Amino acid sequence: MLFIKPHIRYHRQYKDMMSEWLTDGSRLAPWTLHLPYESKEDFSALVSRCEEVECGENLNGFAANTTWWLYDEKQDQLIGACNLRHWLNDSDGQLWGHVGYGIRPSERRKGYASLALLTMAKEAKELGIDELLLGAYSSNIASWKVMERCGAVFYRTILENNNDPDSEIRQYILKI
Repeated sequence: MLFIKPHIRYHRQYKDMMSEWLTDGSRLAPWTLHLPYESKEDFSALVSRCEEVECGENLNGFAANTTWWLYDEKQDQLIGACNLRHWLNDSDGQLWGHVGYGIRPSERRKGYASLALLTMAKEAKELGIDELLLGAYSSNIASWKVMERCGAVFYRTILENNNDPDSEIRQYILKI
């Protein structure tokens, strides 16, 4: 399994991954999966946007962050995506923390989410981050179980939207 930075040469693989995800109807994470990608122009803009926010440009109140895709060379397919915020701020970090990850539906329950989280922890250490704040919807049992298996400790629950009890987020701390 390779962790690769977004690149236009993976357009076909990305479209295939997203088609599966959208057909399944499960929630998309991290944030980059919400960007338009169908046309070559849109996909090029997606790749450019990932590069831009990694460099701290045009953040619009968000934290600089780096995106990686999980790529299986043998199958020539993208397995998922993960993202590491370089710091936390009020706009996004206080809810979701440093790391976002998502695995395409057909590749779940194979350890890839744990691999993504542990790889992001190593990358965070290289940025001088000693402790990761992590978050997942309380209803996303699989995601918070990944956090626990990787050694994260429950911190608290908070609401994303004060008027919606279904927006409860479980937060964890992972010391690295």
